[in-house]
Amino acid sequence: MAQPQLDFWKDIAIIFGGVLTLTTFIFGALEFIRQGHQHRAANFIQMRRRFLEDPLFRDILNLLASDHSKLPNTPIQDRRNFVGFLEEVAVMVNSGLIKMEVAHYMFGYYVILTDRCSPFWEGLDRESQYWSVFRRFAQDMHSLSLKHPAEQPALRF
Repeated sequence: MAQPQLDFWKDIAIIFGGVLTLTTFIFGALEFIRQGHQHRAANFIQMRRRFLEDPLFRDILNLLASDHSKLPNTPIQDRRNFVGFLEEVAVMVNSGLIKMEVAHYMFGYYVILTDRCSPFWEGLDRESQYWSVFRRFAQDMHSLSLKHPAEQPALRF
């Protein structure tokens, strides 16, 4: 077989191998991204379920929505855990695991209620450095709540 024909087939094999490698890499990267979205969605759904199904949190949510005067009777540790959970959401937002708009849509109402409810904070030092993540998150939720609904982007993980 002549040398030019051998070089031609060698070049074709190299091009075909390169295209195959590039295609495999692209599909692998897309699958990695898709699995990341699925993992974040699963964690978020589990977190939301934990928030709404925990009896202590449900009791606090009911009191926040209806009868603020009984909140100081709720054990301080339960209220700390409640705000701590909302801070977990804030840390996930800060880490890029949850988008701010999704956190606002799913938890913003509760963050704002908690922030505005003075009886909730009785016995807790709201201005403590240890609640700074919550305070900043509450500010972010307040500012997002002022946006017109038409300005809100479609929610995605």
